[in-house]
Amino acid sequence: MPPRRCRYDELTAEENLVFFARIHGLGGKALRARVDWALDFAELRDRRRDRTGGYSGGMRRRLNLVCALVHAPKVLLLDEPMAGVDPQSRNHLFERIEELQRAGMTILHTTHQMEEAHRLCRRVAIMDHGKILDAGTVEELIARHGDLSVVEATLERPPDDPARLPGTLDGTALRIETKRPLEEVAQLAAAGVRITSLNIHRPDLESVFLTLTGRKLRE
Repeated sequence: MPPRRCRYDELTAEENLVFFARIHGLGGKALRARVDWALDFAELRDRRRDRTGGYSGGMRRRLNLVCALVHAPKVLLLDEPMAGVDPQSRNHLFERIEELQRAGMTILHTTHQMEEAHRLCRRVAIMDHGKILDAGTVEELIARHGDLSVVEATLERPPDDPARLPGTLDGTALRIETKRPLEEVAQLAAAGVRITSLNIHRPDLESVFLTLTGRKLRE
């Protein structure tokens, strides 16, 4: 993806796209077709003749993306593409990137947001100080480095024999750390334990990142 300030603020969206298309050798009908596609893909057609210096942060991000795509590359590099955008533009970028993935494009996506990596990346590499600490699918990384799942349940009443329960009990609050949370809940139900509220916290990519890189604050 071009740098965050890839666009020229004194130019319109259309002029920016024409400029980047020409850099990559496009001209004539092919250039016009790709610029039209890019404006529609970014949903900027209605603002195509406005100078981009007056664009919102989300509009600028959407323009950045299509400036990188206007020449139809086979590989797309994205560096923190969601930073500083409103929820609507964020959702738009998610959907557009997923659309590119379905079309078969290879995308290298760098981000500090684990939600982005979990949703968008088929394979993830965790890096720290320039070194890859581990790589694999999200499921593989969680299996190797994720914490245990935590089951938090509120019981209707304390059992007669608390020692028979797994985990720790504080009044009617039961906490279980386990690799098989659904099995633990099923066993409680089978034993006749009545639960009034239930939360299951599963390990995620963020917990993997913290396990591999440490929890100490970085300056």
